[in-house]
Amino acid sequence: MIISLIRHTSVLLDGSTTCYGQTDVDVSSNFFVEAETLKKSISHLNPEAVFSSPLKRARKLADYIGFSPIIEDDRLKELNFGQLELREWSEILHEVDVEKFFEHHIEHPFPNGESLLQQQTRVKEFFDEKKNLGLKHIMVFCHGGVINCVRSLVNQQPLREIFTAMAPFATHIPIEY
Repeated sequence: MIISLIRHTSVLLDGSTTCYGQTDVDVSSNFFVEAETLKKSISHLNPEAVFSSPLKRARKLADYIGFSPIIEDDRLKELNFGQLELREWSEILHEVDVEKFFEHHIEHPFPNGESLLQQQTRVKEFFDEKKNLGLKHIMVFCHGGVINCVRSLVNQQPLREIFTAMAPFATHIPIEY
């Protein structure tokens, strides 16, 4: 199955300074420029089905691009950072070994959130379900964390390294699953 993974456009928060995952952050003022550029680059695609995270930063892009119908699925949401959502990374990582911090949360959930393995499990369930339906090409509007989980599932990137390489905003990443 070919998956056309589409990462949402840039958002109002800077993810390098503020922790957000499942917080429903809105798109930035650059939305239309980013979305139009992406739309032109993927207009030739003809997916059998189109899916989106219900978070507005993904759904707004899906609606703008115009493939329809668009089916929302909660399994396509970004990682749930729980109590860390909307906190500054400098505060979270103060006096903590960053590598050990993220290594720990591969298997252990963030407080009132989920672990990276839990996210990857829900993402895998979604894509396995679509593959088992016999779909040959789907388009998925989602988040960097979801894209990285898929990359890990198809052996493009080890799970422990997914925080180090995030796909740029408003990009199309085709993956064979």
